[in-house]
Amino acid sequence: MSAPRTLVLSLAAALAASVACRGGDGGGRRVPALPPPAAVDRSPSLVPAASCEALETAIEDAVVLQMRSELEQLRLSWGGWGGVPVGGAPGDAGSPAPSGYTTTNAQVAGVDEADFVQNDGTRIAALADGRLHLLASWPADALAERASVAIEGWPRDLFLAGDRVVVFSTLYVPRALEGDAPICGGPGMGAPGVASDAFWCGHDASNVTKVTTLDVTDLAAPRVAAEIYLPGSYLAARRIGARVRLVTTDELPYPEGVAYWPPLAPGASADERDRAFAALEDANEALIRARPLEDWLRRGEVKRADGTSAPIAYACTDFALGAAPVRPGILTVATLDLDRQALASSTSVLARAGVVYASRDTLYAAASHWWWWPMPGQADATYLHAFDLRDPDRAPYLGSGVVDGTLDDPYQLDEHEGALRVASTLATRVAGSDPWGAVERASQLTVLGLADGALRTLGKTAPFGRDETLFATRFLGPRGFAVTARQIDPFFTFDLSDPASPRLVGELELPGFIGYLHPLDATHLLGVGREPGPGGSMQVKVQLLDVTDLAAPVAVATALVGEGWSWSDALWDPHAFTWFPGAAGGGLLAIPFVDYGTSGLVSDLRLFRVDPATGITPAGALSMADVYASASGPGWSFAWSPYVRRSVLADDPVSGTFVYAVSDAGVRSARVADLPAWLRTVTFTPLAAP
Repeated sequence: MSAPRTLVLSLAAALAASVACRGGDGGGRRVPALPPPAAVDRSPSLVPAASCEALETAIEDAVVLQMRSELEQLRLSWGGWGGVPVGGAPGDAGSPAPSGYTTTNAQVAGVDEADFVQNDGTRIAALADGRLHLLASWPADALAERASVAIEGWPRDLFLAGDRVVVFSTLYVPRALEGDAPICGGPGMGAPGVASDAFWCGHDASNVTKVTTLDVTDLAAPRVAAEIYLPGSYLAARRIGARVRLVTTDELPYPEGVAYWPPLAPGASADERDRAFAALEDANEALIRARPLEDWLRRGEVKRADGTSAPIAYACTDFALGAAPVRPGILTVATLDLDRQALASSTSVLARAGVVYASRDTLYAAASHWWWWPMPGQADATYLHAFDLRDPDRAPYLGSGVVDGTLDDPYQLDEHEGALRVASTLATRVAGSDPWGAVERASQLTVLGLADGALRTLGKTAPFGRDETLFATRFLGPRGFAVTARQIDPFFTFDLSDPASPRLVGELELPGFIGYLHPLDATHLLGVGREPGPGGSMQVKVQLLDVTDLAAPVAVATALVGEGWSWSDALWDPHAFTWFPGAAGGGLLAIPFVDYGTSGLVSDLRLFRVDPATGITPAGALSMADVYASASGPGWSFAWSPYVRRSVLADDPVSGTFVYAVSDAGVRSARVADLPAWLRTVTFTPLAAP
C-alpha cells in the first residue's frame, strides 16, 4: 500500500469510527464522537500524490476531521464548563561608500533573510505605511528619500539584492470555496472586492503572497519588473545568491455554509443537543466533500513588465502526502530566479508548518503533530521535512524525521557537518482540574542525521529546565547553548561533538531571562534580555557570557537600561539586533529601546561598546521620540508603529562610525561620536486611518 493511500485510508478509518460512535437509534451518542487521536508517527515520510482523486480525498478527510474535532469540543462547552459560542462560520563622510557596514542579522552565513529593512552601504530600502521607501543613505549627512512606491496588499519583508528589490506582500483574495462575501480583495488574480490596499488587508486577512520585483538601478525611478501571485500566506524567505526560496502556508478554510453551532431551543436537553450537533456535523461534511479539487487548490499568476500575464500551472503529483497527523493546510517551497524574475519551481506538502530553517544546502520545515482531541497522556511532537537547496532551480524533498516537543523559532535548529541539531520544548499532558488536563514542560536537545531518505535520531540529551520555558537557543560549531526561564534564568551549555551522545555540560543561573544569543567569537556570547529592576520596573539587559570552559560558563559583564517598563524588539526578533565587530573604536552593538518611566516615553536606539577584555560600555543613544510624537495619531495601529525598530551602522575611514535608526515613521542618521545629536531625518507619511 502506498503512503498516499495510507494517509487517505487512515483518515477515512478515523471518520468511520467517528460515525460508529453515534447511537444507532438516532438518539444521542457517546462522548467523544471521534476516534482516539493518532499516535506520533515515528517514521514520517512524504511521497507524491498518486492521483488528483487521492489528493482531493486526503484534503477533505483532513478538513472533515478538523471540523468534527472543533465541533465536538464546542458541544462539550455547552455542558457548563466552557462558554457558549455564538455566531456562524469563522471566517559628513567624504568617501563614496562606507569602508564597512552592517546588513540584516542572519542565522547562517551566506543565507540572507528577508526583513522589512535592508541596506547595501549606500542605499536603504524600507517598508512602511504600505509603501516601499528607497533612500540614498551615504554620506550620512545627505540622507534623503529618492522614491516611494505603493505596494499592493500588506508589505511584509524584502530583499535588496544588487539593483533589485524583491518585496513580499500578503493579500486576501476571495475564492469560490468561501462564497460571495470577501473580506477584502483587489486586482491580484482577478479578484473582486474592496481595494486590497485597505490598511489591514493582507495583515490579519491574507491567503495570497505577492512577490514584486523592482529594478532600482535608478533609485529615483524604480521600475516594476515582475509580479508573481502565489496561493498561501507568507511564512519566510531566504536568499542564496540570485535564488530566493519563499515558503508559504495555506490553511484550507471551510466552504461557505459550514456552521459552528446548531439551532438549539432554550432549555434543550443533552440528548437534543447531541442530535443537533450530529446533524450539523453531517451537513458540514457534505458541504466539504461537495467541493471540487480546483476549489481547494488555487492557481498562481505571473504578471510581466510588458503587461502580459500567465497562470501558474500545477500537477496533482506536485503535492506530497504523508501519514503523520498534522493540521490540514498546504506548505509550499517556491524557488524564484532573480535573474529571470520568474518562478523556477515549487514543491507543496499537505501540512501546516510554522517554523522554517535553512542552511546553504538544506531547508527544513517544521509541522506540529496534531492531537485532534486533547487528553492526558499525550506528548507533543514535531515533524521535520528536509528539502535540497543544492539545485538552484528546484527544492526536491530529501526526507522527514520527528522530534519530541515543539519549536517556536528557527534558532532552535542548526545544521553542522551533516547533522541537524534541534532544541525543543517538551510538553506532556497529565491529569488535572482542567477538562483537557494540565501540561508539564521541559526542554531537550536532539541530533538527527539524513540517511536512506529519512531524518533519523542519532542522539538526544536528557530533559532539562523542567517546568520552565525555552527562551533562547544558539549553536556554535560542536557546541550548543540554551536559555530557559521561569523566575530565574538558567543558561545551559552542551557538548555536541559526538552526534550520538549530545550532553549537557554546564549551567549558570541568572536573573530574568535572555531572549536572544549572538556569538561574538569562539568563546563569547552576547545576550539581550530583561530582568526586574528597582521599584517593580523591568529593565532591558545586555549580557556578555564567557563559554571558554563549557562546564563553567561565566557572566563577564551586564548592562541594564530602563527605569519603567522597558523592552526592545531585539528580545524576540534577531533582525533588530545589530552587531558591528569592525566598527572604528571596537565592536559596537545597537538595539532598539522603548521605555515608559518617570521621564515619559523613550523611543531610541541604544549603542554599546562590547569587548571581552573590557566588558560592556554605553556608547550613546539616538532618540526618535520627537518623530514618534509627531507621527502618532489616528493612523497608528497595531500593525504600524513609530517606535525605533531597526538600525544600520557604517564606517568612514576619516570620520568614524555612523548610525541610522529606522522606524515605521522614518529614518534618522547620526555620527556615533556626536550622539545624541543627529544629522538628518527622513519622515514617512503615517498610514491613513480606516
